[in-house]
Amino acid sequence: MITSNDIATLLDPQLRDYIAGHLSDDPGRVALSLREHGALIATQIKYLQRARVKLPSYYAALCILPPLSFEQSSSEETASVKRYSGDTCLDLTCGLGVDAFYLSKRFRQVIAVERNAELSEIARINFRLLGVQNIRVVNSPAEAFLEQLRGQTQTTPDRNSGTIDLIYIDPARRDDQGKKVWLLEDCSPDAKALMPQLLALAPKVVVKASPLFDVDEAFRLFGDTASVEIVSVRGECKEVLIEVSRQAPQQQEQPEKQQPRQEAGQAPQRASQPAAAMENRKKGSVLENRKDGQIRLTIAGRPSLCFDRTSGTWTDPETSGVGSGISTIEQASKHGQGQKPELQQPDTNAPVRTAEERTCPAADTPAAELAAAPGYLLIPDVTLYKARLVQAYASRCGCTAPSPGGYCFGDRIPANFFGRAYPIREMLPYQPKILKRHFKQAGITRCNLLKKEFPHNADAIAQALGIRQGGTRYAAFTRIGEHLYALLLGDEIRLPAETTPHV
Repeated sequence: MITSNDIATLLDPQLRDYIAGHLSDDPGRVALSLREHGALIATQIKYLQRARVKLPSYYAALCILPPLSFEQSSSEETASVKRYSGDTCLDLTCGLGVDAFYLSKRFRQVIAVERNAELSEIARINFRLLGVQNIRVVNSPAEAFLEQLRGQTQTTPDRNSGTIDLIYIDPARRDDQGKKVWLLEDCSPDAKALMPQLLALAPKVVVKASPLFDVDEAFRLFGDTASVEIVSVRGECKEVLIEVSRQAPQQQEQPEKQQPRQEAGQAPQRASQPAAAMENRKKGSVLENRKDGQIRLTIAGRPSLCFDRTSGTWTDPETSGVGSGISTIEQASKHGQGQKPELQQPDTNAPVRTAEERTCPAADTPAAELAAAPGYLLIPDVTLYKARLVQAYASRCGCTAPSPGGYCFGDRIPANFFGRAYPIREMLPYQPKILKRHFKQAGITRCNLLKKEFPHNADAIAQALGIRQGGTRYAAFTRIGEHLYALLLGDEIRLPAETTPHV
């Protein structure tokens, strides 16, 4: 961990100029070339180089990056997906401060609490380097700060009532000995134990869990009124956000003519609200854009998709027609866009077929019949697999999902399909000797290998087929029923670009 002396050293103007001038150098050579502070400066250069992609704003500002905090922090791309907004956000687990940095763009102010003295000072310095002025960093254990805040509220209830719109908490997933812990209750701070206290201070609490966290566990811990958002970036699950809202108190009497009721826990309007925060509220405040018992699936840069666990229904709060089962070409025609979306397929004789031309195979279609009717391989986003909603989504789209963890198949591409799509050129039984000969006759020496629910890994498949991985061709391998199949694919189909902003 970086010490207070290290922090002072890294703030030296000459050393900052040296780091800025050697960002492209090999950190190992830098360490050997310096008599003083070589290891410290080389480490900063190493992590700033890595921050160029993960934390580009921190890279540009030459922020101080402690190695462990850097490894544990969200990427800016992931942090930017959080669309909560309001007046005041309380971040109880600041760390490097990436989430607080992005929350500050949508809240009037953010209070960032960090228990480690050096890390809180680094966060304070980095926010200054980033030009952020509405984040106040507090060095305190989360539990102690909450106790202090609760005491202030009890002493002067009008002072704090309604001022905190959101409490955000990302519990440390290591114990005091540095060992990993897996249960959310074993993380620090314990979000479940603190939840009553948190909801007494704010109408909504968001708990960030590990990407490996089981979605069903969230509802077991916090009840069916909780909601879960699963976030993916470029096909990888990055985080699971558990949202718990304060429940509205039951009213004893209802007046004859009921006045419009404020949403449960909604912060009161403030006359001095800054224009930016007011604009965020107009777009949809933290209290207005989530529903209880909902699973929200989010791909960075795309509108979200929501599933209501109670009713078993899908909603598209940010766009119309998502996954409606209408082909992209049919949708473009309906909306009068004039041009069909570009489908990058090498075989121009394989157009997208409509539902009238061929119906989608049913879920219980025999494997042989499915293999004889290739159309499109549809790969749902990882968030759908994480939420165990692949088959429910396939049913909604009008395509086939033979198993919960496998691929989907369709005769057309659902509009705004929540995943990727490839045209299937051939669908063949997995018989390595025959496939090896088939690949050789087709001149395929390199191929990108995709697989789901297949007993062999990609290296074993490549070796069995006598090919190398990579190149421009694609093949998928999967199990359907009791049989293994190889699917030779065309290029990934480029669907029309999303234009609806994520709210």
